[in-house]
Amino acid sequence: VEATPEAEDAAADETSMAFEEVEQVAMTGLEHYINDQNAYEFQDLVAALLRGMGYYTPFVAPRGKDGGVDVLAYRDPLGTQSPRIQVQIKHRGAAASVQEVRQLMGLLQKEGDVGIFVCTGGFTPDAKTTARGSHVHVELIDLSRFITLWQEFYDKLTDEDKSLMPLTPIYFLAKKE
Repeated sequence: VEATPEAEDAAADETSMAFEEVEQVAMTGLEHYINDQNAYEFQDLVAALLRGMGYYTPFVAPRGKDGGVDVLAYRDPLGTQSPRIQVQIKHRGAAASVQEVRQLMGLLQKEGDVGIFVCTGGFTPDAKTTARGSHVHVELIDLSRFITLWQEFYDKLTDEDKSLMPLTPIYFLAKKE
């Protein structure tokens, strides 16, 4: 029996709807998993992501005061190539303020320094505006963007880093273009 174009469209719509529902359930599950992590476990997730993106992470702050930098990341093992990344991480429900973004900007003193601010609670509008208009590069990563990056670079993570937040892919039939 050959399917009619109408039947194929209906099946594609059902698949699309099912995919969107499963995608939302997956995103919610990942958000809950991350929110259940303590600050140091989340810091380890951020460092793992940077390693999956091809960076070396010679410094991941131990428990206690860190001087404003939670992770240092370099393109090469010695940190001689730009960018040299200083990462500030806030694992909480509240948005990061403009003052917190400015504090990170103040740490970026050397040519080639880049700041990454990861905050699971997002960023205030003023914080976003300040980062966009900054003379130094400051990248803001909220919870949703962190999850997207984790999914994008997951295959490049080591098995040890994958174990920090393991994922399982699900495949759906793609809609014919």
